[in-house]
Amino acid sequence: MKIRKRKIFLIIGLVMLVLAACSNVDGDLDNKWQLRQYQYADGSIKRQDSIFYNFQKGSFSAICLLKNGSYQTFFGNYSLKGDKISIILLPESVEYESYAFYMGWENGERTFTIEELSSSSLRLEHEGVRSIFRKY
Repeated sequence: MKIRKRKIFLIIGLVMLVLAACSNVDGDLDNKWQLRQYQYADGSIKRQDSIFYNFQKGSFSAICLLKNGSYQTFFGNYSLKGDKISIILLPESVEYESYAFYMGWENGERTFTIEELSSSSLRLEHEGVRSIFRKY
C-alpha cells in the first residue's frame, strides 16, 4: 500500500511539473506575429509584410527581412502591465545599421497599448500609430 501511494504522489507531482512548465503565462501573446500594416491617425495606411515580432515568456525578438534578401534580428525583453506592453531592446540590437529603418525606437524602448489580442490577431498602439499583426 505504501508503494502504491508513493507512485500516485509521484505521478501527480510529475503531471503538475509538466503543466507548470508548459503553462502559457502571457496567453495568446506568446507567439510569432507578422506585421501587416501601420494605421496612422490621419487615416493613412502603410502596408508591411517583412517584420515579425516574437514574444515568449518575457523574451522578445523582431525579425526583419531586409531588401537584399537577408534578415536582421533585434533581441530584447518585454513586460506586461494591464493593457500595456513595454519592450526594451538589448543595447547591441540598437547598434545595427538597419535599426533606424526597421525599428527606430527612441533609446531602444517602446511601450504599446494592446488594443486587440486574440488567437489570430494583435493590434498595438503607440502615439496614434496602430500596428496590425496576424498570427504567423
